[in-house]
Amino acid sequence: MVAEPRSFTVLGAATALRRQLGPTAWAVLEELVARSDGPAARCAAATSVRSLAVELGVSKDTVARALARLREAGIVTAAQPRASSGTFTAGSYLIAVPACLTLSDLAPVVPEPRPRPLASRALIAQRSLFDRDPATP
Repeated sequence: MVAEPRSFTVLGAATALRRQLGPTAWAVLEELVARSDGPAARCAAATSVRSLAVELGVSKDTVARALARLREAGIVTAAQPRASSGTFTAGSYLIAVPACLTLSDLAPVVPEPRPRPLASRALIAQRSLFDRDPATP
């Protein structure tokens, strides 16, 4: 079962941090925060470089460089524990959420479905041509 993405608000003070990190690292941070769980002050996102790359539409090397920038800034810490057999288990990233992001545990707002548009008059006329009985004039 996939958890709903976490919602968050970006405050005006984020401009300086966004400029410092760069657009790709900022996008990776947003994706990590959206996938995170735990308390708002220090949460964790169980994901991989490859899945982040797929989600963002960039290469895994681009995501790895962005994660390195986030680690250098002290925002993200990688955690990849080992199983009792000595193999690595699924990794996660601990996130020290910057003050310019406020997290909300509220469910995201899902817009109501829009009503289907009515068929156009031309389409209705076209359908009526095919619906007629060929025996009738």
